[in-house]
Parts: sequence; structure tokens; C-alpha cells
Amino acid sequence: MSPAYDSREKYERWHIRTCARCGRHAAKAANWSDGPICRTCYERATRDRGRCPSCGTERLLPGRDAAGTAICRDCAGISRDFFCDRCGFEGLLLGGRLCERCTLSDRLTALLDDGTGRIHPQLIPLHQLLVSLDRPKSRLIWLRNPQVPALLRDLATGTVPLTHDAIQALPNWRIAAYLRDLLMDSGVLPHLDRRLLLFERWLDQRIATTTDTEHARILQHFATWHQLRKLRAKAARSPLGTSTTQESRQQITQAGAFLVWLAARHVTLDACTQTISKPGTRRSTPPGAPHRHSCAGAWTPAGCRG
Repeated sequence: MSPAYDSREKYERWHIRTCARCGRHAAKAANWSDGPICRTCYERATRDRGRCPSCGTERLLPGRDAAGTAICRDCAGISRDFFCDRCGFEGLLLGGRLCERCTLSDRLTALLDDGTGRIHPQLIPLHQLLVSLDRPKSRLIWLRNPQVPALLRDLATGTVPLTHDAIQALPNWRIAAYLRDLLMDSGVLPHLDRRLLLFERWLDQRIATTTDTEHARILQHFATWHQLRKLRAKAARSPLGTSTTQESRQQITQAGAFLVWLAARHVTLDACTQTISKPGTRRSTPPGAPHRHSCAGAWTPAGCRG
């Protein structure tokens, strides 16, 4: 409530109305020919486009006739206009009487400034892509996340290099992955398989969280020479599917569990035998315990007898 009103009653007397369109008792955003309009219905009306049934013009249809049919502002007698002062687009206007797309363009121009007052030359395609996409409102909402503007500024100023490796190392991986997709789509970064990149990031975190250094070394060897080599070969032929990378994750997870299971029994990988590791023998593991074959076998040293 504004400080200008010393009581809730005064505020409601001036601003709260029953919306003529949805029937809610809410703050009034406009007072048009069909009655008071709440903020929700106002925004919905400023996105309704089509051919006006009254005059036949293809344009914004914020008004309503007596039957409740959407009509243009001229036919509805709405005095307010909805034309952007910069590009002339008719729709929802934000600060400075600019449409959402022009507002987005200004916001991105400021964030992608390389310090010279202009957009970083390499990031111009990214700016063009983001502004050209449908539904600019979704990008404006995206920019409300404080991590997004910070990352865009870092890319523009060179704090974060424009490379796959630099973006891969960022801690806020979800935001970084989405932005990397945009950078690839706009041609700023060379195109790489998205699922392969996500798998590599997951692998780095999986190895980093393995406390036993020897286990980490073995898993890294297994992942590098078997899982990554296989995935990169497949990605070179066609985009990877979710099930392909998920299978590789499961095999690495099972391999890690197997190493922990061996360590708990004071058995080294070199001393591992099929008698120890394979269920179904007199010395088999408990049901559900990891065993050598669940770790794909290929990473097991030659000293592990089959």
C-alpha cells in the first residue's frame, strides 16, 4: 500500500474494484468501456491479437463488445494507445512506453557492453538471437535471476572467456548450460553435442567427490578410455540420446560402488577374482551387490582373473 494512504480502506476505495472480465476483487489497472480491468486481465488483453470483427483490421484486440468478443481499441473506444514509441509495435508497453522486445534489447545491450559503450563484437549474434526469439517476456523473466546478468557481464568483459572449457567450469551449471546452448545456436561457440557436454560436467563432479584418490584415478581411467571414447564416437555420427548417456552414468556409478564394496572387504582390485566378484558361487556377494561385470569389465586390470 502506498504511503499516501493512511488506511487500507482509503486504498481500497480508490484502487480496488471488481474486474469486469474475471470477476476478481483486485487492484484496477485500467477502466475501459466494459468496466474496470485488473492487472491480470489487462496484460492478457494486451497480448490478444487478431482480426477485429468490427472493422476487419489485423491488430491488437484489447477491447470487448457487448457480446464479450475481442475488438480493437478504436472500436472499443479505448483512449489509451499501445504503440511502442520506438518500433511502433502494438502491444504491452513497459517503462518508457517501450514494448517488451525493445526493453529486452536495451537490457541486453547494457549487459553485453564490453566497456566501450558497445556490445562485445563476438556477442552481437547472441544479442540478435535473444531479441528475435518469440515471447520476449520469457527472456525478461530469465534476466531477473541475478546470476544471469552477472554471467553475461563476465562474458562481455572477458572475465569468463568465450570457450566451452570456461563455461563448463562455471559453478551454476544449469544457467551455464542454457547459456551455452544459446551461444552455440547463435554461432558464437562451435556446436558440440549437448548431452555429451552435460555428461562430461557430471563426470568431473563425480570424480571430484570421490574421496579415495585411488578410486578416483581408476574411475577417471575407466571413464576416459571407455565411456568418453564411446560417447564421443557416437556423438560424431549423430546426436546422443538420453538413454545413452544415462547408461554410461550408471556404469560409472556401479564401478564406484564396486570399488567401495571391495575396499570394505580389504580386497584390492588387482587381487579381485571372479570367485569374489561374481554372484552364484560359494563366495558370492550378497544379492544386489555390485560385481565386476556390472562395471563393464573393460576397466578391470589384467591382474583381475576372470
